[in-house]
This record gives sequence, C-alpha cells and structure tokens, in this order.
Amino acid sequence: MTTSAILSEIWVHPVKSCAGISVRESILTETGLEWDRTWMVVDAQGQMVSQRELPAMALIETRLRASDVVLRAPGMLALHLALEQAEGPIQVEVWGHTMPAYDMGELAAQWITDFLKATPAGRSMGPLRLALAYPINPQSGDRITKLQFQIGNTF
Repeated sequence: MTTSAILSEIWVHPVKSCAGISVRESILTETGLEWDRTWMVVDAQGQMVSQRELPAMALIETRLRASDVVLRAPGMLALHLALEQAEGPIQVEVWGHTMPAYDMGELAAQWITDFLKATPAGRSMGPLRLALAYPINPQSGDRITKLQFQIGNTF
C-alpha cells in the first residue's frame, strides 16, 4: 500500500521568527526546506531572539530574489542583503546549542536594532545582530557547511 500526501501550501521563514513567505516549490535539503530559517536575529551575546520576546518580529517581511534577500518593516526603508555575502564568523546559541554562523554586518544590525527597539522585561539584549546560518566564507564565497536555525522544542 502506498501512502501519499498532497501539500496545499509551502511556507518558509527565511529569517527565524519573522514573517514567512509562501513559495510555489522548494528544494528539500538534508536539513529541511531551502532558505527556511537561514538567518536569525541574535542579541549581543549571540543568543537567539524570537517572537516570544519581541512580537514585532512578525512584522518583518522577507523577500528572496535571485541575488539578495530583502527585509521590509513598517516605517523602515527596505534592507537589501546579498545572498552570498556575510562578514566575520560568530558563535550563536539556539535552544541551548552553540553553533557557528556569520554576522551579516553593521547595516543589518542597525536596521534590526532600530526596528526592534524594545527590550523585554528581565533580559538586556543590547544591540541586535542578524546571523547567517548558511555559513559563507567571506573571502572565497564558498559555502562552508549547511546549517539551519531549527524550531527546536517549544514545550
């Protein structure tokens, strides 16, 4: 007996905890759907920041284009970031796991910080950063490894 499933929609969230986008098709990689949770907002210590702490993250819209990702939010100019470009390596923490990533630079950090100005009670975040989980060697442009910032256990 063959079991099959029919998908009526496919949604990916290029930036973890930000608005998702509907796609007509997606490549299934060893870690999930292509471009899903490829970027993530982190605090000054490299810890993941989510909608649980900053609900306004849901207002950040993402658009994937041939060579860049575009972030838009109410009251902000659009932020264009090259898909294959990142700055220096950083360590980030997702659900208690430390992993390598790449910082997307000062412009992205300033944009994210300006839009998400709120500091949740009980946690001082400092300036926020945008991290890339699909590490690209900034000098060569080569992909180093394939990671994604997964959902994790939410219970």
